[in-house]
Amino acid sequence: MFWLITMLATLGVGGVSLFATLNRMGANLEKLFDAAPELTESKLAEGAFGRITGVVTGRGQLPTAPGIGISCALYELVVYSAHDDRHGSGWRVVHRELVGGELDIMVGDTVVRFDASNLYVVSAPSHDANTDLRRGAEHGSYTSRVRYVPDGATVRVVGTLTREVDADPSAQNNYREVATRYRLMGSRRHPVVLAA
Repeated sequence: MFWLITMLATLGVGGVSLFATLNRMGANLEKLFDAAPELTESKLAEGAFGRITGVVTGRGQLPTAPGIGISCALYELVVYSAHDDRHGSGWRVVHRELVGGELDIMVGDTVVRFDASNLYVVSAPSHDANTDLRRGAEHGSYTSRVRYVPDGATVRVVGTLTREVDADPSAQNNYREVATRYRLMGSRRHPVVLAA
């Protein structure tokens, strides 16, 4: 868990409030994830908090995970740099990015959508490299870790639901009914968390 908090510290000013929240949560982030109630289609409702399990599908152009060349729904790249200080040598996070766009999970016949850039990955397949995997970055004493979620993978995502109108006319059940879908949103108390 410490590595997750360390990586979040690299987000800068925009991530300060979330970093403080996760720092207070500490190891409770995984407990929050495991304790979240399972949301089946019959339990989908405005403001409902819980865990959704299903197959994730990316929308539009899918990113390619660096270092492994796998097309995926999302990936997280963390780059570490070796440094020396008065306490000896060690590694520090010099770069963190989460790459992915809009993602869908089907819960029965209902689409639940979330934004990959607004979530925290608790677990996913990973690949380590003894180099800096950022594009165009200079090589030196670096190591990188890529965690990725393949398109079509079964995932569990925790968040709070909000209802939104589906702009796709083909999603309407009939001409009188406005089609809706749900979106998973995060908050300071309940961030959106994903495990693959």
